[in-house]
Amino acid sequence: MEAVLLESNLQSNLARISRYLHAPKVETVLVGSSVAGRLLPEYFRNQGMEVSNLGLDGCRTLYGLEIVQMRKDLPKLVLVDTSALFMEANGNEVILREAVASPTFQLGGGFAPFRPENRPLSLLYWWIKKLSDRKGGARVHVAWKEGKPEGDPLLKEGESITEDSNDHAIKTALSGLLNRGVDVRLVEIPRAEGWGHPRGGKLRKISEETGVPLLEPGVVISKTMDTLHFTDGLHLDVPSAKKVAAEITRLSRQSH
Repeated sequence: MEAVLLESNLQSNLARISRYLHAPKVETVLVGSSVAGRLLPEYFRNQGMEVSNLGLDGCRTLYGLEIVQMRKDLPKLVLVDTSALFMEANGNEVILREAVASPTFQLGGGFAPFRPENRPLSLLYWWIKKLSDRKGGARVHVAWKEGKPEGDPLLKEGESITEDSNDHAIKTALSGLLNRGVDVRLVEIPRAEGWGHPRGGKLRKISEETGVPLLEPGVVISKTMDTLHFTDGLHLDVPSAKKVAAEITRLSRQSH
């Protein structure tokens, strides 16, 4: 038994990194922020797809892509959550880097009980969390597909679509994986208002320039007249996360 969600963001991040690095084999990995972190591996497994989750709370997607390449045997498919694709490096990443380099974390590579996901406190927390989810969990807020985003939701007010150093780093990371024979997909995971509308701006530009397809499960789901629910106006609740995971699985197979 392993804990999937742990008692703090740091421990959850370390557990996801640990599971990815120590897994015997990883066919597919989902990389991104806490938005991606809500799409648990079991939701994909129920669709017949094994996915390792590297949705790291409070971290940019670029850092997750660094973790991906720490394995000698790279995954066949990398799904890249776009929610934190343009995020700048921050203090969370610094703390996580130090934790990953610590002797305790490194020791977990050869001795499973030292891994974050196997700590007794983490296992207890995960058991209580699953019990809470079965009972319905916290009240959720609804974000309807009819919500209309003002302008490009990926661009801040006054921001230019012209390339900057961060964009170059993103394209370099994506192209680096492609050049090593990895299949890569950008994934726009629904988050709050406007989730049923196609994305444009920088995201579309990077997709076109790198040749990495952009999967938009929210656009497809909105066409079925369905709706999604969010626990805080940003993160999907459990039933909605399962819907999105199912659609990502379908789109990944379709675009492969």
